[in-house]
Amino acid sequence: MKQYLVNIPRRRKVVLQIVFDLIMIVIAYFVAAALARDTLLDMFRIFEPIPLVVTALVTIAAFGGTGVYSALLRFTSAHTLAGMIVGNAFAAAVLWASSFLVGGQITVVQAINFFFVTVGFTVGGRFLVRSYFRADIKLRGEPVIIYGSHDLGRQLLTSLQQGSEFNPVALLDEKEELTGATISGVRVYSPHHLERVIEAKNAKIVFIAMSEVSRQAQKDLADLLQTTSVEIQRIPAVTDVVSGRAKITDFKEVRIEDLLGREPVPPEPALMRATTAGKSVLVSGAGGSIGSEICRQILKVDPRVLVLVEQSEYSLYALEKELTEARDRMMSTTEIVAILGSISNEHLMESVMTDWAVDTVFHAAAYKHVPMLESNVLTAIENNVFGTETLVRAAVNTGVSTFSMVSTDKAVRPTNVMGATKRLAELICQSYAERQDDTTISMVRFGNVLGSSGSVIPVFRDQIAEGGPVRVTHPDITRYFMTIPEASQLVVQSNAMAAGGEVFVLDMGKPVRILNLAQLMIRLSGYQPWIAGEEGSPEHPTADDIEIVFSGLRPGEKLYEELLIEENVAPSDHPRIKMAHERKLRREELEASLASLRSCIANRLGNEALAILKSLPLDYAPADWPREAVARNRLRGSKRPFVAETNGVAGRGVAVLPSSVGNP
Repeated sequence: MKQYLVNIPRRRKVVLQIVFDLIMIVIAYFVAAALARDTLLDMFRIFEPIPLVVTALVTIAAFGGTGVYSALLRFTSAHTLAGMIVGNAFAAAVLWASSFLVGGQITVVQAINFFFVTVGFTVGGRFLVRSYFRADIKLRGEPVIIYGSHDLGRQLLTSLQQGSEFNPVALLDEKEELTGATISGVRVYSPHHLERVIEAKNAKIVFIAMSEVSRQAQKDLADLLQTTSVEIQRIPAVTDVVSGRAKITDFKEVRIEDLLGREPVPPEPALMRATTAGKSVLVSGAGGSIGSEICRQILKVDPRVLVLVEQSEYSLYALEKELTEARDRMMSTTEIVAILGSISNEHLMESVMTDWAVDTVFHAAAYKHVPMLESNVLTAIENNVFGTETLVRAAVNTGVSTFSMVSTDKAVRPTNVMGATKRLAELICQSYAERQDDTTISMVRFGNVLGSSGSVIPVFRDQIAEGGPVRVTHPDITRYFMTIPEASQLVVQSNAMAAGGEVFVLDMGKPVRILNLAQLMIRLSGYQPWIAGEEGSPEHPTADDIEIVFSGLRPGEKLYEELLIEENVAPSDHPRIKMAHERKLRREELEASLASLRSCIANRLGNEALAILKSLPLDYAPADWPREAVARNRLRGSKRPFVAETNGVAGRGVAVLPSSVGNP
């Protein structure tokens, strides 16, 4: 029967609606008269055909004019309801006026009764039809909960109610005043009752209908995933829906980044623009996670020139293409310059800074992979230490106004080569800040960023996709996390506050236990974490389980990270940026140590370079692991020993690729 009604031609459906409305108008006329009179017989004695006919015609015309007949019956909405109320109100006024003009007896009370009765009949009839068509949708559709009841949530609710795949059974909203209200027949609940609502409604999916996932939503969803295997999905961004790039029902999986982030603090426009707007800005390591996001943030404030320095050809190509397209969409006049090269090339760096009259430098180029650098010590020193020295010297020599180095929490009491080289790079920047006043030099120190190429998150994601196991180095290891956009915005803003020589420390929030992170990611993927021997765990994993194994701390890895060497920190103009004043290295001592390190690099003396790093006041305490593993072989036709570097730098060895082992 339903399918037959759906397949009726559109024009015939409109005719049926008009006939229905005419019948309802006639019935409403007599009901309104009966309500206004003492007896039922009175309503027939005062029957006035002319006002009734005029009112019926006016009602049909009003419904047509307000779009009532153009709306699909089974999708009757609030807009249709409003049109019918307006039409019926106009018709009631016409009923009384036409009776008055012909000397009739229809009173104002009868006209008011007529309005309410016709609204009840015409609107009620349509909603009965809608309920008839949607009755089986609620039985067939997957029960779902919508988190967010504002514009996005209501738009999603309407869209889902018009389809048959999903049945919205509850709305969640953080505003207490909305708790208990109903929107389009669906009740609004407090997020604190999320788990109870899921159980009561038997819902398997929660849709996040928020442009930004609030901190409360993050906490609620993270807590929920600890106890249930409910699926969580997000709707596209409002801008994508409005622009047509996505439909509101193009659902996306919720990323772990959405649950670990914190309530964002909008950037200060004045700080974002102070050293970038209308200026020539150079970003080293522009193709990396942080460098590329710094470029995106700077482009928004309309610099005169944006110079991208990157030694990876593909990364530079992809970023230049992305930024050029973004600039054209913004109709900006920023000139984007792509420089393929190394920061260690001093002649190139000075030429670029001179040619493009660079005002500001953001130095994000560095080797950052901790285990990799443990076995490539000399390369780490060459890039992280001397690359920084080359770049900051070029900036000073060419009269750059401000220079900001992106550092890391691993530079604080480092236990690995990466942290030690970054701490030494900080000392180099501080030394150059002290010896001159023309270039304002500062450093920014922060922890891990969510979603970066070297982050644990993409590693865990790949391991889960492969069915496990997920490898966590230690059950108690913790790390700080921050979103890439927030970190990049804070880097740009800290540069505007620098006076020279400061180490800015970003407020990273609370550290995250990596084991909890792994468990959360597994549950977010629809599985359950399983740890052998854990209390309450089954003896063997099931098909719905992903195993977590503890692989042991990697070379140079800490259980926890720190952001401060000393406690003497001062607030800044931004609530999430602190200023640390830390001890410096005398210029003579620094230059002597750098000269020794240069000699080690030139002669490939890995252990000697490590000894120099240990001797410097970096608080460098390498983790206890075997660096002295050495593979000694005699080269064919040679009496001199060949010393290869294995899991570290050994003796007089050189870090070599496997393919290069053999004859020189």
